[in-house]
Order: sequence, then C-alpha cells, then structure tokens
Amino acid sequence: MKLILAAGLLAGLTGQALAGACGTEISALEPRLNEKGRETIAASSGGKEVASRREAQAEAATEKGTSPSSLPKGPAPGSAETQATADVAKASGGGTGVMEARASLNRARELDKKGDEAGCMKALSDAKEQMDKS
Repeated sequence: MKLILAAGLLAGLTGQALAGACGTEISALEPRLNEKGRETIAASSGGKEVASRREAQAEAATEKGTSPSSLPKGPAPGSAETQATADVAKASGGGTGVMEARASLNRARELDKKGDEAGCMKALSDAKEQMDKS
C-alpha cells in the first residue's frame, strides 16, 4: 500500500515539475519579447501617421523580399525615411512578428494553466519562431 502511495505521489510531483518547465520557459521568453516590442515601438516612432506608413511599407517590402525604396510611392533610396522603414521591418518583421509572438506566448500561458504541457511547449516554439522571423 505504501509503495502505491509513494508511486502516486512521485507521479504527481513529476507532473507538477513538468508543468513548471513550460512556465519557466514562458518567464524566460517574456523579457526577450518585451525588448523586441520596445525595439518595434522605437523604430515606429514619429506619430501615428508616419508609424503606420512605415509599418505598411515595411510589411509590403518584407512580403515582396525587396527594399522599401523599390516600392511604388516608397521613400527615396538612401533617405532617412528609407532607413527608418528598414528599421521597422528589421525590428518587427514588417509589423506583425512581435504581435504574433505575443499571441503565441499568451496561448502557451493558458495551456500551461490547463496543464497541457505538449500544447504549451508547441505554443512556446511558435512564439520563438515568430520572434526569430521578426
């Protein structure tokens, strides 16, 4: 009887330790994601209209695999605006990478709360992938 109780206790503790592993990874990834967000905000500064235009141009250039200055109505080659738009693309994956990574991290957090270790780790993997492309 004691052996059965000990085995059950060990299984319960192992499950808790595994669930904690995903939570630990979430905690480790969140500061990196926050920093990426700050980089994106800094690159997008200049007012709503300017930031919106830069992000749209950065996303279009990223999708086409080209420079923002080669887009129709894009900034002049070599201009400060071209550099700022390129910075947005680099910092944010065209304006979407950080948001996608944040959504995946939030999904991982919810799955961790539910005890779904495999789902949590998959969502964390997705978040890391999205951060890497941004």
